[in-house]
Amino acid sequence: MNTLKLFLGSALAFSTLSFNAVAGSTPDAPHIYVKGEATITTMPDYVQLSVGIVEIDKDLIAAKNKADKTMAKAIKLVKELGIEDGNINAGHISINRESQYNRTSGNQDFKGFRVSRTLSVKLSNIDKYPQLLQNLVNNGINQINQTQFLASNYNELHKKAQKLAIEDARKAAKELSTDYGVKLKGLYTASLSPMNAPTQPYMRAEKTMMSADSASGKFVPDAYHAGEIKVTASSYAVYFID
Repeated sequence: MNTLKLFLGSALAFSTLSFNAVAGSTPDAPHIYVKGEATITTMPDYVQLSVGIVEIDKDLIAAKNKADKTMAKAIKLVKELGIEDGNINAGHISINRESQYNRTSGNQDFKGFRVSRTLSVKLSNIDKYPQLLQNLVNNGINQINQTQFLASNYNELHKKAQKLAIEDARKAAKELSTDYGVKLKGLYTASLSPMNAPTQPYMRAEKTMMSADSASGKFVPDAYHAGEIKVTASSYAVYFID
């Protein structure tokens, strides 16, 4: 009986100190705290790829020239796949001294200058990803920094997921109030992030899920299967009850 009173927010179940601590999230009146969730699945329609070239040589100019030459080839290969200049970034370069510990002498021996260059590419046709990656490696790229399969309409889908999560929270409030034989009087507060409340919010057993049409509807073949993207959102709400 005490557990039920605590979860429903009965004023009799809290001390004055507890109310002060959570006054911003829960009211000093009978209430319920619920959570809604929603997930939308979609397929990626572009790839964000970051690769690099690292050259080490005791001659700094020689190391830089090697890195620049490889990067020039890489940029040419990228453009041959129809990627526009605005989706190519090859401006980053770093130069560092490379040393190696000599166990015999106990000294750090100079190994050479380490020259690193990075190429970032946005590839809209994900079917060309395996070909692009292989071509880059075949022509001297020796670092794969990061690959992300993304959806261009992610923000739109996230807004849709938020609305579904809010609707799920409303259904959770109706379900819980019906199960306990109480009436909803109205919304006290709502948030898209967890509230400062002393109890865990009630969630429906069935989560809201839906699939969205992919902009491309394509899978990456062979060893580079992109999989689906999950866009999730949550909604938290406190309702007065009677």
